[in-house]
Amino acid sequence: MIYLKPMDQSVFNQFKITSQNEYAKNFATAEGVSLEYGLKNAAEQFSKLVPHGLETPCQLFFEALEEKTDISVGYLWLSNKEHMGRKITSINDIIIHTMHRGRGLGKALMSCVEHEAQKAGSSKLRLHVFYHNEVARNLYARMGFQPTNLDMAKFL
Repeated sequence: MIYLKPMDQSVFNQFKITSQNEYAKNFATAEGVSLEYGLKNAAEQFSKLVPHGLETPCQLFFEALEEKTDISVGYLWLSNKEHMGRKITSINDIIIHTMHRGRGLGKALMSCVEHEAQKAGSSKLRLHVFYHNEVARNLYARMGFQPTNLDMAKFL
């Protein structure tokens, strides 16, 4: 249904904008701050996590393409690290372009994630999802993910 292609610089530049904008909107909603502050935070976080762009060690960036048409349907950003004596793959960002949603591509992309994690020798997959993103939470639950922590807040 889909396959992964390592990003080139041009695709990475598009991904960076999309990723930061999506994160900023979700962050602003979750934290009750302005979108402007969310965008500032997103840019700072991205710079910390990916200081050398595509050349940042342990960071993997893919474009998700539809097999039959080679049309780009989304992006994937993974990182691999060792933690507590085992290899872990983190899903830093997973995006299905809006016009391609609702066709099962999220599930297909998650299967690609599992394949990449197994290829890396990881024994655990982890991710963060904003609680208000019910569609994503439901997908992850269907794919076997379980909550490991719960961050709660009350706005006054």
